[in-house]
Amino acid sequence: MNPFSNSFEKKWTFIFLFMYVLIMLPFPWYYATEYIPSFWGTPLFIFGWIFHGLVVIILIFLWWQSCKKRPEYKEFGDEE
Repeated sequence: MNPFSNSFEKKWTFIFLFMYVLIMLPFPWYYATEYIPSFWGTPLFIFGWIFHGLVVIILIFLWWQSCKKRPEYKEFGDEE
């Protein structure tokens, strides 16, 4: 299956590629060469990575839920 074979695959490919590119950009909430304090003195990038990670986990869950509804993902069921 090609990631650009249909609109469903294309949409989710672009969503996850966007999240990958977003975390690679040197924003101060993802990457810092100097200390930028945040809540309770914790460096700001720690909260940026935690928030980004939670968003990715939620997106994976949404992708999984939408995959379960599609017929092409049901053909690989458990066969005994």
